[in-house]
Amino acid sequence: MRPSHLRLPLICAALGLAINAGDLLGQQEDRNGFGFSGSLGWSTIGGDFSQLMTTAVPGEGSIWYQPSWWRIGVSIHVASYDAVEPFQDRTISQVEFQLFGTFLFLRGNLVQPYAQVRAGTTRWRPEGPVFDPNPPPPDVPPGENPAPGENGFQGGLALGAEFWVTKNFGIDVGGLFSAFSTEEFDVPILGITGLSSGTELGFRVGVVWFP
Repeated sequence: MRPSHLRLPLICAALGLAINAGDLLGQQEDRNGFGFSGSLGWSTIGGDFSQLMTTAVPGEGSIWYQPSWWRIGVSIHVASYDAVEPFQDRTISQVEFQLFGTFLFLRGNLVQPYAQVRAGTTRWRPEGPVFDPNPPPPDVPPGENPAPGENGFQGGLALGAEFWVTKNFGIDVGGLFSAFSTEEFDVPILGITGLSSGTELGFRVGVVWFP
């Protein structure tokens, strides 16, 4: 097909996209109510805990309410971090419950940047028999992980953008930074003691659903 024969289909496609974008833009301008989002990503550890862990593929699920140009919601964030050598085949689990507030820039646009402030609780726990205390605690039932976990608090910031492809569905791409503090965390088999703070840096890709 010669280039001249492609002009009409390309023009029609461009007009269709423009019309669809205009419809979506109008539908997003005054939207409010409950929504849901979920994501997967990649993150790395800094601070004290970098002596124990390297990287992870975290997952996150959220529910939120949007009354105008901002949102408030709750989320659960889980990850399994790879341990440092020579135990890189073992993991340290992370579970966080978070409250967050999101400010929406350029509200109503199909590309909608945002800034999100997050804070909540965090729990870290080694997984696998290599981390088990020796001797094991007497009060741990058989089959349960006897390695102690430590609790703490975390806070952070996420910056990103949502790309709306239908009235109810969008793609979320963002970067995250957080800092956390826990009770002192010891892993005697690695000769590591007194871990109490760390940082996380990563990115996420997910979906946004606005029923």
